[in-house]
Amino acid sequence: MDGPDMVREYYRAIDADDYASLSGVLAGGFVHRRPDTTIEGREEFVAFMRSGRPERDTEHVVEAVYTTEEGTRVAAEGRLLHADGSEWFRFVDVFEAGERLRSLRTYTDT
Repeated sequence: MDGPDMVREYYRAIDADDYASLSGVLAGGFVHRRPDTTIEGREEFVAFMRSGRPERDTEHVVEAVYTTEEGTRVAAEGRLLHADGSEWFRFVDVFEAGERLRSLRTYTDT
């Protein structure tokens, strides 16, 4: 799987509560930097997605995926929707990719 495919799988797995697949696309030392916190480690991140995030019944609408020529840096632009379909916020996620996703920095409009 290349970088853009891993990023698409990342969102699919989160939205489907498919934590085994989510874990499969993340490197062991995965780090997520977001405006409110930093989560270090694949297991810690998957645990947060499973039970620590403010809302679990959400949908990521990815509008565009951008990548460097070598595919090691991938950015996704989109919107996060509440369960009722209303927009929660817009985001740009920037991933570092190798054999698996190594890190993610999230930028939001909130």
